[in-house]
Amino acid sequence: MPQSPSHNSAQDQSDIDLIGRAVTGSHTAFGELVRRHSGALRTHLRRMGAQSSDADDIAQEAFMAAFERLSEFRFEGPFIAWLKMIASRRYLKKLKAAQKYLFTDDITLFETPDQAPPPADMRLHDLDSALSQLKPIERVCVTLNFSAGLSHGDVAAETGLPLGTVKSHIKRGLDQLKSALTVPNASAQPNSSAQPNSPSQDAATVSATPTFMDERR
Repeated sequence: MPQSPSHNSAQDQSDIDLIGRAVTGSHTAFGELVRRHSGALRTHLRRMGAQSSDADDIAQEAFMAAFERLSEFRFEGPFIAWLKMIASRRYLKKLKAAQKYLFTDDITLFETPDQAPPPADMRLHDLDSALSQLKPIERVCVTLNFSAGLSHGDVAAETGLPLGTVKSHIKRGLDQLKSALTVPNASAQPNSSAQPNSPSQDAATVSATPTFMDERR
């Protein structure tokens, strides 16, 4: 069955055009914005640590809040970034109420003895699985930094944690992600004569840099 002209035109329009229409009351335009960004928003929340049902509920609340406050959007960045901030603040509010102990500036509570990297066949090959291995507050800080695009200072402001604590959480989280996501290159042959940090040794592994771009799920 062919789609209506209004639906086709909404799909073809940019976020900026859709926002302009939605501000004047177009539910069709805002519905297209929801369709376009709901997957990324739910993924962002899950990566912060929300369970799937909570991510769905908070995403829905964020879209409702965004519709009511759409005139406040200043076009200073992508619309999805604005949505992520609305959703992140709602999730942080819920997390602080339920698990206030996570938001402490005592970094020693999160320190663990150094551990050797996991065996090659046990390393994780996807970001979501790797994130699930982080401590909850590390996961929050890393996701706000990379997925929401916040600076360390902004993450500190949103979480209420000292800047140094935020930096420690992000560094610790990134180190663990890189370790979990680094996979051996099967085509590379070990070279017992290779010097540390030599090109032949570097070629023996392929380091998967964590990326938060694939969020449309």
